[in-house]
Amino acid sequence: MEKVITYEFNGRQATVIVPEKPNGKWIWKTEFLYAFDQAEVELLKMGYTRVYYNLNDMYGDYRAIRLMHNFYLHVINEFNLDKKCVLFGFSRGGLYAFNYTLSHPDTVDKVYLDAPVLDLTTWPKKAEEGTEMRRCYDQMLERYNFTDQTVKTFTDMPINNLSEFFAHKIPFLIVAGDSDQVVDFNLNSKKVIDYCNANNIPLKYIVKKGCKHHPHSLEDVTPIIDFVCGKGE
Repeated sequence: MEKVITYEFNGRQATVIVPEKPNGKWIWKTEFLYAFDQAEVELLKMGYTRVYYNLNDMYGDYRAIRLMHNFYLHVINEFNLDKKCVLFGFSRGGLYAFNYTLSHPDTVDKVYLDAPVLDLTTWPKKAEEGTEMRRCYDQMLERYNFTDQTVKTFTDMPINNLSEFFAHKIPFLIVAGDSDQVVDFNLNSKKVIDYCNANNIPLKYIVKKGCKHHPHSLEDVTPIIDFVCGKGE
């Protein structure tokens, strides 16, 4: 029977789900721990520990990455985990997974992004006052010390750092719906796919025809499991 451990680390909530027979390998989901988690559930049964550190109001900024690395150093020792993790970045979680990998590539074994935010000028958008999107937008501006104008000229974000990211040759999987309008497919995931294809960079990707932002993941999570476990490489 798995064990769910929830506690506070550096003022933020952490959750670690330890399988019945842990093998030292671990999945670090950077956002939405229990959302569309079919693949993580299966991996837990195989001995993978599931890890989450709640930084959901920081949008992958520099301070978030520092907090993530401090948590990484803590969790590998506290729970006897491998020195390299598999990062799962869903939606805004893509910002955290990408930026953390870019800063600490030696700690990451593989990266799986699902309908990820990679361009802060495309999400969150400036919406009507009182909406959830507007709350996220205002929060993001505050975190990055942006204004409505400076956010439009910000370049140090994932979609502009693809060359540096892929130079580390970390196995990468991207899953996204081609009709996603919340996190625009053409301005986020498709740019990664096109970049890799144009530069002959190995990339595993699954484009879900007609799918919007939800549902994340896949009905049959076998390709995700195979990617994480290294099958078919």
